[in-house]
Amino acid sequence: MRKVSKNKKAFTLVEVMLAVAIIALTAGIFFSLILVVMKSHVNVVTTNDCADYALLNARAFENSIINAKTAGSGSSNIQVVNNKLCKDGNPLFDLDQYKVEPGAKDKWLMTFNYELSENGVCNYTITLADQATYVEGLNNYTYKYEGSVYIPHCDCTEASGSTFSYSDYT
Repeated sequence: MRKVSKNKKAFTLVEVMLAVAIIALTAGIFFSLILVVMKSHVNVVTTNDCADYALLNARAFENSIINAKTAGSGSSNIQVVNNKLCKDGNPLFDLDQYKVEPGAKDKWLMTFNYELSENGVCNYTITLADQATYVEGLNNYTYKYEGSVYIPHCDCTEASGSTFSYSDYT
């Protein structure tokens, strides 16, 4: 007959199952933490890209109206056309947006509003929404940029208008 030794050199089934359970629990917590960090990173990158795009449009608008000679009534000659800020139908700057998916719509859905006061200050708002997450009818913009610019040579007596006329100052 064989003798049973009291010195064990192996793990019991309970010990192995407990170790596997602890590893699985730790891995689950670690995996969910990684997902939260990745989503946070994507949100920060999207907001930064959106802010950069809004600032580019704001500077383009300011540079385009700085030489306005008069402001009058009529339909706006500065407006959004195909998600680009345009003056008289021509883009203020030619920078193509990247697409949500190849061959799909532009990344940013832009709205642009401005109003001119009698003292020659133009207040404007650029609102951008991420078209990848945009839902029609909801107030789900990603970024809103508000600014103002003084137009030094502008006769703004008809401040209720939204068209600008230009002359070359040389």
